[in-house]
Amino acid sequence: MKDIAIFGAGGFGRETALMIKQINQVKPQWNLLGFFDDGIQKEVDGLPVLGNSFSLNSWQKEIHIAVAVANPGVRKKMVSSIVNPNVIYPVLIHPLCQTGDESNTFGRGTILTSGCILTTNVHLGEFVIVNLLTTIGHDVTIGDYSAIMPNCSLSGFDHIGSECMIGAGARLLQNLTVNNGANVGAGAVVTKNVASNATVVGVPAVSV
Repeated sequence: MKDIAIFGAGGFGRETALMIKQINQVKPQWNLLGFFDDGIQKEVDGLPVLGNSFSLNSWQKEIHIAVAVANPGVRKKMVSSIVNPNVIYPVLIHPLCQTGDESNTFGRGTILTSGCILTTNVHLGEFVIVNLLTTIGHDVTIGDYSAIMPNCSLSGFDHIGSECMIGAGARLLQNLTVNNGANVGAGAVVTKNVASNATVVGVPAVSV
């Protein structure tokens, strides 16, 4: 059993704790120690808060860390604040996630949750979150720190840049690019490329 803790004790952090417990129910592999958080100092869902980022940087033993906050920019800052060489960032995959075939690749720190379906030639960068019931078609790439919220659909040959947020229930047609730092609103249907740092909403999605 490998020691693991979650950086971020908010809603997604708590869901990640549940996910780790569900992974262990299928195949015991993680000793869940608790949370690190720079704001919360009390026990969360029966698990201790072990300290903040300073505490984590002072940790003396090897520890696996799941960085579990949905906001891409915040998640990137959290990772950059960790300089402890004892920290390892595992790829976490829920037992009910269909990960596709051997052509797919997942960068360190990526979290794939329950009910997601990936097909073939899918490439995820580092610290990507793919949330519940999302489907990812063939030849999709997703850049570092991007977050795909629940029940999204990414079609074949879509390219999601780094630090993007794809809102819950969004749909992307095939062969589209969502450039770095862009936000796609919940329920949007994206029919054309999205510029860097733009926000698009609606059906069809337009910039706001």
